[in-house]
Amino acid sequence: MGAPLMFHWNGEVMRPLRYFRERAAVQFKLDEVYKLAEIGDRSINSHKHYFACLGEAFKNLPEDVEGQWRDVDDLRKWALTYTEFQDIKRHETKTMREAIAVAKALSEIPVYVRIEFDNTTVIAHYPHSQSFNLMPSQRTFQRSKQQVLDVLARKLGITVEALEEAGRRAA
Repeated sequence: MGAPLMFHWNGEVMRPLRYFRERAAVQFKLDEVYKLAEIGDRSINSHKHYFACLGEAFKNLPEDVEGQWRDVDDLRKWALTYTEFQDIKRHETKTMREAIAVAKALSEIPVYVRIEFDNTTVIAHYPHSQSFNLMPSQRTFQRSKQQVLDVLARKLGITVEALEEAGRRAA
């Protein structure tokens, strides 16, 4: 699936805008049925507020967890792994030694992963990307933002409202 195309609704049919006609002709097959859903553009203000909240959360981490995350982005990715915006992969092993080796190998890949153990099963949590390209819908972004702020507020022992207010002051 390619990037979203823009269409004009004329009361009967959706017609691609002139700029998108060639891409639509390549991307869609004649007489096929496609799902159509409106994607609300992400608000840059919501995006800026979110990252201001993340920055405030990172600056105010309790002493007992300081240093657990390299930077704000690591903290954000960690929090995403406690939301619906993650992929979970289970790696079944026969021994604990094998499980530890799998966990070590997973931790060395250049993508963020939070690892848990359930006996000899390694559970890898991969956060979804919140980039504009991969999460263009304001509704989806807002839901992911809210869930991350919920996780961080609990970690800080404050309300989400307090974290959001700190983000508004910092933005």
